[in-house]
Amino acid sequence: MAKKLGLRPDLGLPAILDRVAALRGQPIEVEYAPLPRSTGLCVFGDTSDTLFVHEDAEPLHEVLITLHELWHLIEDLVGPPLPVRLWRRWVIRPLVRYGLMKAKSPRSAFGDHSVFELDNLQDVLKALPPELVHDVVANARPVKMRGEHNHGRDPAEVFARSMLQRLALDDDASGTGAVTASLDHRRTGI
Repeated sequence: MAKKLGLRPDLGLPAILDRVAALRGQPIEVEYAPLPRSTGLCVFGDTSDTLFVHEDAEPLHEVLITLHELWHLIEDLVGPPLPVRLWRRWVIRPLVRYGLMKAKSPRSAFGDHSVFELDNLQDVLKALPPELVHDVVANARPVKMRGEHNHGRDPAEVFARSMLQRLALDDDASGTGAVTASLDHRRTGI
């Protein structure tokens, strides 16, 4: 997937953010906020996208959260192949629209990133900049939130964990700064 999109984890997280911004045709802002019972938030915008990361996260966890949220910006780019999308658009949608076919529930086995818990929503909104909250509400912007505990097979989490293993975490352009480099020479039992 990273190859298909031209992502280069060996160049570090800023290079990945820049590439995704280029693919989407708009800048991506990463901000830090005290997100209660949540670790990350992705807000889709018309002119820029914003990724929020919990301000108290450890540095490596910040990177994981950022990669997880970044997945939500690219998941449409790596979705089903063109024939499947065309079939859904030109055959399935009209059948559902005219009541000739029952719509399937879009629920994911990995949890729903788009639903806030009612007891959590007010606290999350207070932690975000008021102008962003107004923009999201006024313009019905899509928002996805990463909870404190994510299912290990969640596609966003799988992407984040696999990219983290390949990501250069320092300025070493050879890629030896990646997490996997520190594990290359370990022996069983150590």
